[in-house]
Amino acid sequence: MSPITAEDKLSTIFFPLTANPAGNHHLLLVESVLQQFPETKLVVFLLSNGLHPDPFKHQTIPPAALRLEILRSALADWTDPEKSLPAQIAEESGTSLKLNPNNCAISRCELSLNRPLRFVEHLKNISGTEKIPMIVGADLIERMLNPQIFTTVDLKEIEKGCHLLAASRNNIELESILQLVKQKRGVTLTVTHIMPKAIASNLQKFLLISSTLIRRATQAGHVLEAFLPKNAARLIHQNSLYDGSSHVFNFQTVNMNELQLRCSELERQLEEAAKKLQKLLDQLETQNRAHRFAVVETSAGGQIAEGCTSKSGASQHFLAGRVLYSLEAQKQFLGRKFAENSSLSDKQVRQLAKVMQKESGADWVLAETGMAGPPSPERRSKKNGQCHLGLALSSEVKYKYLELNPFLTRKEHQLLFAIEALIWAESVLKEHN
Repeated sequence: MSPITAEDKLSTIFFPLTANPAGNHHLLLVESVLQQFPETKLVVFLLSNGLHPDPFKHQTIPPAALRLEILRSALADWTDPEKSLPAQIAEESGTSLKLNPNNCAISRCELSLNRPLRFVEHLKNISGTEKIPMIVGADLIERMLNPQIFTTVDLKEIEKGCHLLAASRNNIELESILQLVKQKRGVTLTVTHIMPKAIASNLQKFLLISSTLIRRATQAGHVLEAFLPKNAARLIHQNSLYDGSSHVFNFQTVNMNELQLRCSELERQLEEAAKKLQKLLDQLETQNRAHRFAVVETSAGGQIAEGCTSKSGASQHFLAGRVLYSLEAQKQFLGRKFAENSSLSDKQVRQLAKVMQKESGADWVLAETGMAGPPSPERRSKKNGQCHLGLALSSEVKYKYLELNPFLTRKEHQLLFAIEALIWAESVLKEHN
């Protein structure tokens, strides 16, 4: 990536975004830029008209006027601890947020067009002799490998006239992508990585949010104040945005919203994981080896047991399942073995596995305890998305710890906890046998 030099002009930076919807992740990304580049005086949000130039992205989104109102509201409340959770956390930790109405603006130029505006057109519309600094996600740079999305002419213009300030996305290896773009497309891009460490560590978790996660949280009926400032969240609820199925762009699933579509895919993965585990247990049974098992789960809410019993023949192996969803139920089950200091720990999940094994008489027991969420300003737990797994065998209890994106919905967390639990159990049993 090209380092920033004294000659770079970063006094004004541009941020093209669809804002579907704008959230704390967008504003915190700008905070990172303002902290990393103190010379920046103005950040201009380039609001999309919603007509996506990427031929692989077709989605009906809320009207521009509503997206604009939500973005304006989020910006207006961003530094108010009464209305913004990041501002509240910043105040509590003795830091301050830089983004304010005096150093940002929203461009509505694209809204007058009734056609998609290509990324390179932004460069032509912004006058200047220096390379134009643009905030982008690493996934946009990855899409530059596809000539159907970015033509050779597009990339030459970007190489010549743009300084890309890249935000990490989806575990994309930016250096590797830049090398591929150079090798396959013949351009050397000017790119600087936006560094999350420029902002306080207790704020960095908000960068894990995405607009997709906000839409899914809305569809799950979750409180949105952890995802964007209060008044912006209120606008989403008042206008019933993202509630129905009209925003799904896959024509084969027109009766499903984004959350339902995602959960449907996770349910398919859970079924596949259960199928593989049952196949292994069938093999163990034919070899007259230990194969009978039981499950005890807390935050997964019965998803593990449901996965285990979804296939015919499950009763050959599955003896019993317990869902101890409340702390009171866990206390009653464990008795004096209950860990008062924390119900989410390796010690607790090991105890759950041992007690269930004794109670059920199973050859082995899969235990789970965690926190499925959802996130909210009232419950600012750092453990949201964490999961502890225990597998009690004949002579020992194996252990595994999971930490998922804390901004996933409760349902997504529950399904992912179950998927990971069954995949891990199969792996341990294969090794053990």
